Amino acid sequence: MGAIGCPERLKNTYRSRSQQKVKHLSRENFYSRDEDWLKDTDNTLSDNCSNADDRDQAADAGPDVEEIHSVGEPLSESGTTPMQSYLKHLYRLQLLTPEEEHSTTCLLRDLEDKLIIILQQYGTQLVQLRSEGVEQRGSTGAYDHGLIIERTEVLLTLDHLSRRERSRLGGVLKRFQKQRKKLIQCNLRLVIAIAKRFRNPSVPFIDLIQEGNVGLMKAIERFKPQMGYRFSTYAYWWIQQEIQLALRRNEDLVRQPANVQDDLRAIYRAIGEVRALGLPASDENLAKQTGLDLERIQSLLKLPGPTGSLDDPVADDQSSTRLDYAPADELYNTDELVTNQELAERLREAVARLPARQRTVLNLRYGLVSDRDCSFRVIGEQLGLSQERARQLHSDALRQLKRQWR
Repeated sequence: MGAIGCPERLKNTYRSRSQQKVKHLSRENFYSRDEDWLKDTDNTLSDNCSNADDRDQAADAGPDVEEIHSVGEPLSESGTTPMQSYLKHLYRLQLLTPEEEHSTTCLLRDLEDKLIIILQQYGTQLVQLRSEGVEQRGSTGAYDHGLIIERTEVLLTLDHLSRRERSRLGGVLKRFQKQRKKLIQCNLRLVIAIAKRFRNPSVPFIDLIQEGNVGLMKAIERFKPQMGYRFSTYAYWWIQQEIQLALRRNEDLVRQPANVQDDLRAIYRAIGEVRALGLPASDENLAKQTGLDLERIQSLLKLPGPTGSLDDPVADDQSSTRLDYAPADELYNTDELVTNQELAERLREAVARLPARQRTVLNLRYGLVSDRDCSFRVIGEQLGLSQERARQLHSDALRQLKRQWR
C-alpha cells in the first residue's frame, strides 16, 4: 500500500492499543456517531468524549447548514443542488450500532460463502472471481462482489437449473445484495466525514466522495468479522487511501509516479525538520533525515516544479487568468507567426535591392545585422559622414522601400 496507510497496519495498531485497554472501551468512548472522532483517528483514542446522548442527538440532527450551503453547484428547479439532496438523504439513514454492524458483516460473509460454494458446484472458476477484470486482492483472499453477483445472475439464466434450485439461488443472491447495500448505505456518512478532511481545489468535493465510496466497497469485500475490531475502523483506511490516490492523480497537470511524490513529500518534510534543528538543508543532511540515497535526493530536487494552467484564475472573482498576465510575445498564434516570417522575408529582399550605402545605413540604424541599434551620429562616424547626411540617406532608403512595397 506504500506510505498511505495499509489496512494490514491495523493488526499492529490494535496490538499496541489493546495494551491501553482500547478494545474494552464502551461504545460511547470508542465510536462516536457525531463523526468528529474521525479527525483524530491517527492519534490515540481519547477518554474525554462527550456523553452518548449528545452525540446521538448531533448525529440525528442532520448535516451542518454550512456543509450543505457551501457546495458551489448550480441549483435545480427545486432550489437545491444534487450535492445538497445527496447529503440530506444520507442524514436520513439510520447508523448501525456495533451489534448491528457485527451481525450484518457476519451475515454478509456467510451469504458470500454460500454463493461461492454454489458457483463452484456449477463449475465456475473461483480464480476468475478473484482476478478477472479487477485488481489482484492480495493476501486478504477477498472476492470481487461485482463479479460474484454477475456470475450468479448468469447462472440463474441457465436452463439446467430446477425451479427449486433457481429459487434457492435467487433468494441467497437477494439477501446478499440487500446486506451489502445496507452496509454501504449506513457508512456513506463515514465517507463524507473523511472526504471533508481532504478538500482540495484540484479535485471537486463530489469526486472525492465518489472515490471514497470506491474505498468503502473495497473494505466491504475484504473485511472479516473475526479480525476483532469495528468495520468502520477498518474501512477508514481504505476510504482514505482511495481519496489520497485521487488527489495524487489530479494534483498536477503532469502526473508524477506515486513513489516520486512520496519521496518528494519526505524531502520537503525533512527540509523543515533539518532547519528546525538549526542545520543547513544540504543534500547530505536530507539524505540522513529521509534515509534516501544521496543521488536520489539530488535527482528529485532537479525535477521541475508544479505546472499550472494558463486558464487558472488569479483572483477570487475569477475575472482574470494567468493568460492575461503572460508576456505578449507568448500570445502569438500560428497564423501570426507565419505572417511575420513572410513579412521579414519580403523586407530582407527589398533591403537587398537598395544601393550599398543606403542598405548599410538601414542595417546600422535598425540593427538588422548586429542586433544593435545605432544613432545617426554613430552611423556618420562609421561611414565618414555627417549626422545630417546619414539622416538623409536613411530617409531616401525608406522612400525607396515604400515604392517597392506598393
